[in-house]
Amino acid sequence: MKKSYIFIALTAFIFCTFFIISCEKNIDPDLVHPNDVPGQEIGDDWSLPYTNPDWMADISDDTYLSQISIPGTHDSGADLHTSAQGVESYITICQHFRLSNQLLLGVRWFDIRLRDDMCVFHWKYYLHKNFDDLLIQVQAFLQAHPTEVVIFKIKQENSSTDDYTFARTVHDKLMQYPGLHLYLDAHMPRLGAVRGKLIIMRHDIFSDGGNAMGALLTWPDNTSLYFRQDDFLRYYVQDHYKLSGVNWETKRYEIENLICTSVNYPDLNRFDFNFTSGEANASCISLIDIANYFNYQIKEFLHSWPDIRHCGVIILNFAGGTDDGNRGCTPELVQAIIEHNDFIEIETVTIGSQVWMKKNLNVTYYRNGDPIPNVTDPTAWSNLTTGAYCNYDNDESHSVSDGKLYNWYAVNDPRGLAPRGWHVPSDAEWTTLVNYLGGENVAGGKLKATIHWNYPNTGATNESGFTAYPGGYRNNLNGNFMEVGLYGYWRSPTGGNPNQDYVRKMSYNSTQVNRILVANTNGHSVRCVKD
Repeated sequence: MKKSYIFIALTAFIFCTFFIISCEKNIDPDLVHPNDVPGQEIGDDWSLPYTNPDWMADISDDTYLSQISIPGTHDSGADLHTSAQGVESYITICQHFRLSNQLLLGVRWFDIRLRDDMCVFHWKYYLHKNFDDLLIQVQAFLQAHPTEVVIFKIKQENSSTDDYTFARTVHDKLMQYPGLHLYLDAHMPRLGAVRGKLIIMRHDIFSDGGNAMGALLTWPDNTSLYFRQDDFLRYYVQDHYKLSGVNWETKRYEIENLICTSVNYPDLNRFDFNFTSGEANASCISLIDIANYFNYQIKEFLHSWPDIRHCGVIILNFAGGTDDGNRGCTPELVQAIIEHNDFIEIETVTIGSQVWMKKNLNVTYYRNGDPIPNVTDPTAWSNLTTGAYCNYDNDESHSVSDGKLYNWYAVNDPRGLAPRGWHVPSDAEWTTLVNYLGGENVAGGKLKATIHWNYPNTGATNESGFTAYPGGYRNNLNGNFMEVGLYGYWRSPTGGNPNQDYVRKMSYNSTQVNRILVANTNGHSVRCVKD
């Protein structure tokens, strides 16, 4: 009897051992998982559940990338329809949409894994594409959507080439795409400085190959939480992916904990990389099964806190869900991440055929993210030949209602003063506005606010909704501030001569709108009109 028990136990051990080994990535080709699509070859993706091709357009240029909630994908090149994995797809395929469609969904951070010959791999599996295929897709996307930013985290996979040689190979390949604008710096950028660009980060590539190759990222394998501070960048990482024998609630808590850290302890110079992906090969649980659970839970968590912002980079398997007809893995999660951002809400007023901002411009950064100098010293202001702004009386409180005062050089700076989709109105556009409201003798009353102007505020009705306030100006001769409450002046980029440009002037004691020439170095208000 004892020998029989030993024989049964030994048989059970051998069977379990064989079963577990067969479920590892080195699988039996005859084993087909129920959720697998056997023999899947290269073909078209199904229709996308939604698209967000330009969602970054409505985020302020001066926002650091660390302040943005960014959807990302894990093993971004391992998509179902272009990887030709067949029977092994349930352990190799991490996405059901190819990179170009991930971009249209709104994904902006990508996990790219390359062999030394620039072929795309997931572990030992060749994904039937190369780096060129991905670069062509991202270049086309950024050219069509220049408000957006794309981040590639590049890792060497299934390759033993030294880091120096690998980094040089990647760099040389990037240089073959002159139409692809790159950000290879290691510093945390503002959004305006990297719009339309591909940002490169390198994962465990400890050499830059003698060229700038972006920020270096490195973290321990299977980490539940890791913090690193380098010379230029700080970051947290949660990448607890080995889930065999792990309570999934533990991983869920780790994801939610890093989201809470991102929200409650913001740091302008810190990225938070939060992987929702995982695998449980020893249990024969597919990547789809795992994503079905975690994607739903994280979507529910985000929906339960609709007002939280800067949630970090949240990295998904099956972004946009599955395209197998079941629409599994919570397709709306990418959308939910995007919604947890601070979008610019510009109040507008339509007057005739024009759409105007309802307030004066109050920006301190150019459209490309470069700061506009705030020049407070009066002598320095008088001698300027480059763009600058100031607050009236150098008092920030004035900008709440009156906006900033800008010189002509800031208005005409090629980096762009107005937010994307807007521009500083030309002299001709001001004339169109004034004529629509009855001409220069009466338009001022229809444009002026009924408050903030000194008595008598002649004829002010604000019936146009333009709400013009008397912000005064800064004199070019001595840098003094003058006439707040009495007069308002609004710039145009149109010059009457090399040293002067046209502005529109409104007065506390008149209904007129006067067209006058002023010095380029004066400081005046700016009101923008929609492109």
